[in-house]
Amino acid sequence: MLLTIIIIGLMLPQNYSVNKTIEVNASIRTIKSLTTDFDEWHKWSPWQQVDPSIKFAVSEPSAGIGAHQSWISKWGHGEMTITALNDRKMVFNTLLNNEHIVQGTLTFTTNSNNSVNVECHIEGQATTILVSGYMAIFSEYVLNNTIALGLNNLKTVAQLSDIQNVMESHDSQNSTSKN
Repeated sequence: MLLTIIIIGLMLPQNYSVNKTIEVNASIRTIKSLTTDFDEWHKWSPWQQVDPSIKFAVSEPSAGIGAHQSWISKWGHGEMTITALNDRKMVFNTLLNNEHIVQGTLTFTTNSNNSVNVECHIEGQATTILVSGYMAIFSEYVLNNTIALGLNNLKTVAQLSDIQNVMESHDSQNSTSKN
């Protein structure tokens, strides 16, 4: 029985891929400020909800190409670096437990109704000896759910941020100055 489980595990694909998209009714500027600066990730990132033991450290620079964050939790440790960035895309690499590399992209597409589609694509390869296939299935399952949660959080935070900015703008325009 154990031999059968191992053989099946060896035959399963070791690669996994997750792709999720969400429409956000906020400006691309707001969305990018939340996603391309690791100092802003605590506002929407799902990882604290998934694993309350996680502790993040953000290095300098915190934003843009070369931005770096690391973490430690009861499940291990990791680090993420932004490797490319332009008007429509952020590319990042993640290293988990000093052995497992995950590549990801966030793509931002403005729609005709001024909303923004945010697409998150993650791909990686499980490298655990004998059980890589099972780990790939598990990783894909966890990431599917966690990325969906993160994109929903991002949508909420970005939309509320844009509403707050509009309200503050109206307040400042409606205030009277004392002479």
